[in-house]
Amino acid sequence: MRKAQQTRSLVAAWFDFLPPAEMPVALAIHKAIRAAVGELGETIRQGNLLLSMNGEPLLAIAPARNEVRLLVFNGSDLEAVLGPLEGVGRRQRHLVFPSAVPVDLARVERVARASAEAALRHRPASGHHP
Repeated sequence: MRKAQQTRSLVAAWFDFLPPAEMPVALAIHKAIRAAVGELGETIRQGNLLLSMNGEPLLAIAPARNEVRLLVFNGSDLEAVLGPLEGVGRRQRHLVFPSAVPVDLARVERVARASAEAALRHRPASGHHP
């Protein structure tokens, strides 16, 4: 359990070091994601809070100046369900949450649930990676 404790400390420190304008937005997004999909693992990668399922990156909370982005690594798979998302990457899409505007928590929860459901559907039936 030592690694789990270290990860929790690292995530807590990540929030502590966010700029004051972005911290409440990132916290609101994080809380909404955890309410929708509680079993995600967390770590810090490239300055972002990465949330993963079964070791596969699923979502990331990425602070930027005056906004926080929610990166959706399987976002292209979700557009049929959620409508167009921002970004033109092969798979990744994102949502932008300006720091001065209240976070649409229902939208964050819908995206988190849809992303987790899509990841579970696309998981190999045998449980191992090819």
